[in-house]
Amino acid sequence: MKNKLNRLLDPDISKKEQDGIFEEILKKKLDEDLKAKWQIKLLQEYGITRNKTNDKKKFFSSKYFKILLATAACISLIIVTQLFNTAASDPQTLAQQYLYEQEILHPGVSKGFSDENQTRTLAILTFNNKNYLQSIQYFQNLETQTEEDIYYHGLALLLNNQYAEAIMKFKTMNTNSNRYRQELNWYQAIAYLLDGQHNNAKIQLKQIGNTDWNYKNAQQLLKELNEK
Repeated sequence: MKNKLNRLLDPDISKKEQDGIFEEILKKKLDEDLKAKWQIKLLQEYGITRNKTNDKKKFFSSKYFKILLATAACISLIIVTQLFNTAASDPQTLAQQYLYEQEILHPGVSKGFSDENQTRTLAILTFNNKNYLQSIQYFQNLETQTEEDIYYHGLALLLNNQYAEAIMKFKTMNTNSNRYRQELNWYQAIAYLLDGQHNNAKIQLKQIGNTDWNYKNAQQLLKELNEK
Protein backbone atom coordinates (compact mmCIF):
# COMPACT_ATOMS: atom_id res chain seq x y z
CA MET A 1 0.00 0.00 0.00
CA LYS A 2 2.96 2.31 0.74
CA ASN A 3 4.24 1.88 -2.82
CA LYS A 4 0.83 2.80 -4.20
CA LEU A 5 0.71 5.94 -2.08
CA ASN A 6 4.15 6.89 -3.39
CA ARG A 7 2.89 6.23 -6.90
CA LEU A 8 0.23 8.92 -6.38
CA LEU A 9 3.09 11.43 -5.97
CA ASP A 10 4.36 10.64 -9.46
CA PRO A 11 3.39 13.57 -11.72
CA ASP A 12 3.27 11.25 -14.72
CA ILE A 13 0.63 8.90 -13.25
CA SER A 14 -2.34 8.35 -15.52
CA LYS A 15 -5.83 9.30 -14.39
CA LYS A 16 -7.00 5.68 -14.74
CA GLU A 17 -4.23 4.39 -12.48
CA GLN A 18 -4.86 7.23 -10.02
CA ASP A 19 -8.59 6.38 -9.86
CA GLY A 20 -7.76 2.72 -9.38
CA ILE A 21 -5.50 3.45 -6.41
CA PHE A 22 -8.06 5.78 -4.84
CA GLU A 23 -10.76 3.14 -5.29
CA GLU A 24 -8.61 0.49 -3.62
CA ILE A 25 -7.77 2.80 -0.69
CA LEU A 26 -11.43 3.74 -0.24
CA LYS A 27 -12.54 0.10 -0.36
CA LYS A 28 -9.94 -0.87 2.24
CA LYS A 29 -11.04 2.01 4.45
CA LEU A 30 -14.73 1.04 4.17
CA ASP A 31 -13.91 -2.61 4.92
CA GLU A 32 -12.01 -1.61 8.06
CA ASP A 33 -14.81 0.69 9.23
CA LEU A 34 -17.40 -2.03 8.64
CA LYS A 35 -15.27 -4.57 10.47
CA ALA A 36 -14.84 -2.20 13.42
CA LYS A 37 -18.60 -1.57 13.61
CA TRP A 38 -19.37 -5.28 13.62
CA GLN A 39 -16.76 -5.95 16.28
CA ILE A 40 -18.44 -3.36 18.52
CA LYS A 41 -21.91 -4.80 17.77
CA LEU A 42 -20.81 -8.37 18.49
CA LEU A 43 -19.17 -7.31 21.74
CA GLN A 44 -22.07 -5.16 23.01
CA GLU A 45 -24.98 -7.40 22.02
CA TYR A 46 -23.52 -10.90 22.20
CA GLY A 47 -20.35 -10.64 24.26
CA ILE A 48 -18.30 -12.05 21.36
CA THR A 49 -14.76 -10.90 20.63
CA ARG A 50 -12.78 -11.81 17.53
CA ASN A 51 -9.19 -12.32 18.66
CA LYS A 52 -7.10 -14.19 16.15
CA THR A 53 -6.30 -17.21 18.29
CA ASN A 54 -9.40 -17.37 20.48
CA ASP A 55 -12.25 -16.47 18.09
CA LYS A 56 -13.84 -19.90 18.00
CA LYS A 57 -13.28 -20.58 21.69
CA LYS A 58 -14.86 -17.28 22.80
CA PHE A 59 -17.78 -17.67 20.43
CA PHE A 60 -18.63 -21.05 21.88
CA SER A 61 -17.98 -19.83 25.44
CA SER A 62 -20.52 -17.07 24.91
CA LYS A 63 -22.98 -19.51 23.39
CA TYR A 64 -22.71 -22.02 26.24
CA PHE A 65 -22.81 -19.24 28.84
CA LYS A 66 -26.18 -18.14 27.45
CA ILE A 67 -27.46 -21.71 27.49
CA LEU A 68 -26.32 -21.98 31.11
CA LEU A 69 -28.16 -18.77 32.01
CA ALA A 70 -31.33 -19.96 30.29
CA THR A 71 -31.17 -23.29 32.11
CA ALA A 72 -30.66 -21.55 35.45
CA ALA A 73 -33.65 -19.29 34.75
CA CYS A 74 -35.86 -22.30 33.99
CA ILE A 75 -34.77 -24.04 37.19
CA SER A 76 -35.46 -20.89 39.21
CA LEU A 77 -38.93 -20.60 37.68
CA ILE A 78 -39.72 -24.21 38.61
CA ILE A 79 -38.55 -23.66 42.19
CA VAL A 80 -40.55 -20.43 42.57
CA THR A 81 -43.66 -22.11 41.13
CA GLN A 82 -43.32 -25.01 43.55
CA LEU A 83 -42.87 -22.64 46.48
CA PHE A 84 -45.92 -20.65 45.41
CA ASN A 85 -48.04 -23.77 45.08
CA THR A 86 -46.88 -24.96 48.48
CA ALA A 87 -47.75 -21.60 50.06
CA ALA A 88 -51.11 -21.45 48.30
CA SER A 89 -52.02 -24.86 49.74
CA ASP A 90 -51.81 -23.50 53.29
CA PRO A 91 -55.44 -22.86 54.38
CA GLN A 92 -54.72 -19.44 55.91
CA THR A 93 -52.81 -18.28 52.84
CA LEU A 94 -55.58 -19.59 50.63
CA ALA A 95 -58.20 -17.78 52.75
CA GLN A 96 -56.23 -14.54 52.44
CA GLN A 97 -56.06 -15.04 48.68
CA TYR A 98 -59.81 -15.61 48.44
CA LEU A 99 -60.50 -12.53 50.56
CA TYR A 100 -58.55 -10.15 48.35
CA GLU A 101 -59.01 -11.66 44.90
CA GLN A 102 -62.32 -9.83 44.44
CA GLU A 103 -62.85 -6.17 45.25
CA ILE A 104 -65.42 -5.61 48.00
CA LEU A 105 -67.43 -2.40 47.67
CA HIS A 106 -70.45 -0.95 49.38
CA PRO A 107 -73.32 -0.62 46.87
CA GLY A 108 -73.86 3.10 47.45
CA VAL A 109 -74.05 6.13 49.70
CA SER A 110 -76.97 6.91 51.98
CA LYS A 111 -79.25 9.87 51.38
CA GLY A 112 -80.40 12.57 53.78
CA PHE A 113 -79.08 15.57 55.65
CA SER A 114 -79.18 14.36 59.27
CA ASP A 115 -75.95 13.96 61.23
CA GLU A 116 -76.61 10.21 61.34
CA ASN A 117 -76.87 9.95 57.57
CA GLN A 118 -73.79 12.11 57.08
CA THR A 119 -71.80 9.79 59.36
CA ARG A 120 -73.13 6.77 57.48
CA THR A 121 -72.20 8.38 54.16
CA LEU A 122 -68.66 8.97 55.40
CA ALA A 123 -68.46 5.36 56.62
CA ILE A 124 -69.47 4.12 53.17
CA LEU A 125 -67.15 6.47 51.26
CA THR A 126 -64.12 5.60 53.37
CA PHE A 127 -64.96 1.88 53.05
CA ASN A 128 -65.01 2.12 49.25
CA ASN A 129 -61.75 4.09 49.35
CA LYS A 130 -60.25 1.16 51.31
CA ASN A 131 -59.59 3.36 54.34
CA TYR A 132 -60.98 0.66 56.59
CA LEU A 133 -59.72 2.04 59.90
CA GLN A 134 -61.50 5.35 59.30
CA SER A 135 -64.60 3.53 58.06
CA ILE A 136 -64.71 1.48 61.29
CA GLN A 137 -64.63 4.66 63.34
CA TYR A 138 -67.53 6.16 61.40
CA PHE A 139 -69.59 2.97 61.73
CA GLN A 140 -68.91 2.96 65.49
CA ASN A 141 -70.22 6.52 65.73
CA LEU A 142 -73.62 5.55 64.35
CA GLU A 143 -76.25 5.67 67.09
CA THR A 144 -78.35 3.00 65.38
CA GLN A 145 -76.83 0.49 62.98
CA THR A 146 -78.93 -1.07 60.27
CA GLU A 147 -78.45 -4.63 59.10
CA GLU A 148 -76.38 -3.29 56.23
CA ASP A 149 -74.26 -1.15 58.59
CA ILE A 150 -73.42 -4.12 60.79
CA TYR A 151 -72.47 -6.26 57.78
CA TYR A 152 -70.13 -3.66 56.26
CA HIS A 153 -68.77 -2.74 59.68
CA GLY A 154 -67.79 -6.39 60.07
CA LEU A 155 -66.22 -6.43 56.62
CA ALA A 156 -64.23 -3.30 57.43
CA LEU A 157 -62.89 -5.01 60.55
CA LEU A 158 -62.03 -8.14 58.56
CA LEU A 159 -60.26 -6.18 55.83
CA ASN A 160 -58.39 -4.21 58.49
CA ASN A 161 -57.01 -7.51 59.86
CA GLN A 162 -59.09 -7.25 63.05
CA TYR A 163 -60.30 -10.82 62.78
CA ALA A 164 -61.57 -11.40 66.34
CA GLU A 165 -63.55 -8.13 66.23
CA ALA A 166 -64.98 -9.04 62.81
CA ILE A 167 -66.15 -12.40 64.16
CA MET A 168 -67.91 -10.72 67.09
CA LYS A 169 -69.60 -8.23 64.77
CA PHE A 170 -70.77 -10.96 62.38
CA LYS A 171 -72.12 -12.97 65.33
CA THR A 172 -74.56 -10.17 66.15
CA MET A 173 -76.38 -10.91 62.91
CA ASN A 174 -78.87 -13.74 62.46
CA THR A 175 -77.37 -15.77 59.62
CA ASN A 176 -80.48 -17.91 59.15
CA SER A 177 -82.97 -15.18 58.28
CA ASN A 178 -80.57 -12.45 57.24
CA ARG A 179 -80.37 -11.29 53.63
CA TYR A 180 -76.58 -11.55 53.98
CA ARG A 181 -76.73 -15.20 55.08
CA GLN A 182 -74.47 -16.59 52.32
CA GLU A 183 -71.98 -13.75 52.57
CA LEU A 184 -71.86 -14.01 56.36
CA ASN A 185 -71.20 -17.75 56.28
CA TRP A 186 -68.32 -17.19 53.90
CA TYR A 187 -66.69 -14.14 55.49
CA GLN A 188 -67.11 -15.44 59.03
CA ALA A 189 -65.36 -18.66 57.97
CA ILE A 190 -62.55 -16.58 56.46
CA ALA A 191 -62.29 -14.57 59.69
CA TYR A 192 -62.10 -17.77 61.76
CA LEU A 193 -59.37 -19.15 59.52
CA LEU A 194 -57.28 -15.98 59.57
CA ASP A 195 -57.70 -15.81 63.36
CA GLY A 196 -56.35 -19.36 63.64
CA GLN A 197 -59.67 -20.86 64.80
CA HIS A 198 -59.59 -23.81 62.42
CA ASN A 199 -62.29 -25.91 64.09
CA ASN A 200 -64.77 -23.02 64.03
CA ALA A 201 -63.79 -22.36 60.44
CA LYS A 202 -64.65 -25.96 59.52
CA ILE A 203 -68.07 -25.69 61.21
CA GLN A 204 -68.79 -22.43 59.38
CA LEU A 205 -67.61 -23.74 55.99
CA LYS A 206 -69.84 -26.81 56.31
CA GLN A 207 -72.86 -24.51 56.54
CA ILE A 208 -72.20 -23.33 52.97
CA GLY A 209 -74.55 -25.35 50.75
CA ASN A 210 -73.77 -26.60 47.26
CA THR A 211 -75.94 -23.85 45.73
CA ASP A 212 -74.52 -21.10 47.93
CA TRP A 213 -72.02 -18.43 47.01
CA ASN A 214 -68.37 -19.58 47.07
CA TYR A 215 -69.31 -23.24 47.63
CA LYS A 216 -66.37 -24.54 45.57
CA ASN A 217 -63.89 -22.32 47.39
CA ALA A 218 -65.39 -23.44 50.71
CA GLN A 219 -64.86 -27.08 49.74
CA GLN A 220 -61.25 -26.34 48.80
CA LEU A 221 -60.65 -24.71 52.17
CA LEU A 222 -62.24 -27.67 53.95
CA LYS A 223 -60.01 -30.03 52.02
CA GLU A 224 -56.89 -28.07 53.00
CA LEU A 225 -58.01 -27.92 56.63
CA ASN A 226 -58.65 -31.68 56.75
CA GLU A 227 -55.22 -32.38 55.26
CA LYS A 228 -53.40 -30.06 57.63
